[in-house]
Amino acid sequence: MNMTGKPRGVFPHLNQERGTSIVEVLVAMSISLIVFGVITTSMVQFFLVTRWGNSQLQITNDIQVASLWLGRDALEASSFTPGTGNVYGILNWPDSSHQFRYSYNALDQALVREHIVDGLLQTTHTVSRYILDQNDVSFSTSGSLLTVSITSTSGDEIKSVDIEFSMRAR
Repeated sequence: MNMTGKPRGVFPHLNQERGTSIVEVLVAMSISLIVFGVITTSMVQFFLVTRWGNSQLQITNDIQVASLWLGRDALEASSFTPGTGNVYGILNWPDSSHQFRYSYNALDQALVREHIVDGLLQTTHTVSRYILDQNDVSFSTSGSLLTVSITSTSGDEIKSVDIEFSMRAR
């Protein structure tokens, strides 16, 4: 104890400090800002990459599904009859009992496949969902070769492909 009756500590100069210095506050704020900046950048990059990746997956899947349906129908068909308006055309079986009509659905922005048996509609399938405009799909033939061009768009991502199918020999 000292003469004033107060206990004397090992570090007497520490008893006189009452708070933190401005330098300590600035260092703590700087470290906090750096950590916050790194975390924010990471989160923004995560969401941007995820959105980009999802768009890529959607259009890739879309084109794969369309090529599977078109390939299946082209193998069964012996001819292609071009359509008018929103109908791209019809793939016909050799005996004309089965037809596969492909058209554009402007409301859903989709490529639609309709299976027709003996003139009666049997089933309707959405083959490709991310077709923004009717001109994003085109059908053309050269002999027994059917060429389909598809442009699929999701978000900012756009993918165009030309797919060739061989139809059944007549």
